[in-house]
Amino acid sequence: MSLLQQRQIERLKTAIEVSTDWLEIQYLMAELDQLKSLYEETDAEAA
Repeated sequence: MSLLQQRQIERLKTAIEVSTDWLEIQYLMAELDQLKSLYEETDAEAA
């Protein structure tokens, strides 16, 4: 996983931690899951 990808994931995790809006947290968690899946697929194809 590239440094940019790691930073994107860390930013989402931080946003989830500081958010107080339940709906926003759900949205951010879904986005985080999508990013992780995308990067895992990309890494698997590269290997």
